[in-house]
Amino acid sequence: MPGLHGYYTEVLGLDLADIQYIDDDVVFARLEDDSIYELAFGDPVMDVQSASGRTSFKIIGGRYHGRKASIKGELSLRDEGVLRLSMIDVQQGDGLILDTPDGNLITIDGGDNQLFARHIAARFAGTSKQKPLEVDAMIVTHGDADHFGGLSDIEASERDKRAEKRIFIHPTRVYHNGLVKRPAKTADGETRKQTEMLGTAKKVGDDHYITGLVDDPRKVAEAERNKPFKTWTKTLDKWDARRQALGLDPIELARIDQDSGDAFDFVSDATFEIFGPITEKQGAKPALVFLREPDKNVDMHLGGPDAPRGSASASHTINGHSISLRLTYGNVRFLFTGDLNQEAMARVKTALPDFDLKAEIFKTPHHGSADFDFNFVKETSPVVSIISSGDESRAKEYIHPRATLVSALGRCSRGDTGIIFMTELAAFFATRGYAKETDPGSAAEKDEFYAFERINYGIIHIRTDGERVVALTHSGKRGMNEAYGFTVAANGKVKMTPKLKVKKG
Repeated sequence: MPGLHGYYTEVLGLDLADIQYIDDDVVFARLEDDSIYELAFGDPVMDVQSASGRTSFKIIGGRYHGRKASIKGELSLRDEGVLRLSMIDVQQGDGLILDTPDGNLITIDGGDNQLFARHIAARFAGTSKQKPLEVDAMIVTHGDADHFGGLSDIEASERDKRAEKRIFIHPTRVYHNGLVKRPAKTADGETRKQTEMLGTAKKVGDDHYITGLVDDPRKVAEAERNKPFKTWTKTLDKWDARRQALGLDPIELARIDQDSGDAFDFVSDATFEIFGPITEKQGAKPALVFLREPDKNVDMHLGGPDAPRGSASASHTINGHSISLRLTYGNVRFLFTGDLNQEAMARVKTALPDFDLKAEIFKTPHHGSADFDFNFVKETSPVVSIISSGDESRAKEYIHPRATLVSALGRCSRGDTGIIFMTELAAFFATRGYAKETDPGSAAEKDEFYAFERINYGIIHIRTDGERVVALTHSGKRGMNEAYGFTVAANGKVKMTPKLKVKKG
């Protein structure tokens, strides 16, 4: 049974026939302790009852599973679920969760800290070694730590002393772009060249091509993996051991590219098209060309395929060859772009001239970097653009998202009302005043500083039944959020919803 439905039936012990789904846009329900619990279009509920002008129901899943909530008046319900996408606030990084009405559960990246694991533990509470959560597919768009390092924190959470922080999972499939980062220095202490950082490569004319693409990163010698990849391969071993203990096949580990058309055949109710990475044949082997350092100037997004570029760059190469997808569900299209850069985005239309980039929901590439292609964004013509970014330390300060990118999203958005959500802006910090940090090791107080407490993480939700779309974030104030709705006709015409259907407790 697909991952989400398996969670409902095998972990929570529910009968799928007993589940109904919210058909209102937003619901601020009141719990029995008088606190507010927020739900949205497509969220599952059970045991719905109406009496004395109120509707009560029980929450399904997560830490509030089984708790009773109620609203004033009638709750609008539907028998079928919807497609739900959540962009998790992992600060500087990417981490998304997608589930479909048929119950498939897919993750796309996972940040490089505990935040993705903490969200999954809260969202899918109740798992155990005996009853783990099955993830139908885990997509690692590329091998930068801020996109996959946090996936190992999911496995590490199993040993957390706090039960509410633990989550037990096993992925059925793990898809990636075939590139494994090497350590910056060789075993002899020599600094590697840029063209040696991603495996075996050959020079063809003025370009270098990576021919050492792998399906299983564990096949790369341990000494040839950088630290995040060493941790990641150990995590894969542990999940494989779990699957073996459960009597299941090993994880399907696969490198995918533009020709991997059947990779998502397990999803019956949505269509996936892959437009990156774009491999080329070198001899009999698929290969990825090394991308080059961009000419950094204010107009770099206008450069097109012939923009001036410098020498080969390992970081631009691994970013530009991110797994990139277009998901279509009914009339609604989603574009997922990993960390694509201007060179890679310009190459899409050269290598795949017939590929249709148009999408209503646009996962903006590379956290809103200035290194993007304007014509690519223009062709996408999104209604909702979502950006994952966040300040967490000076070491990870990249000034994301850039003003030029945000401006381009506004100009290229479809219609007169473009919607741009950013995890960084959706988060809420409460003022706490002057404080002193205590070093746990010595109990010594450090210098005084002005403190803020994050009381709301900037998660972004997209919900759709294939025609109707609701896009929302939460806020630091209960009973308040930012939410928009629209419908998408079969011809792609979009009509904004003037006023959402909101129910309150």
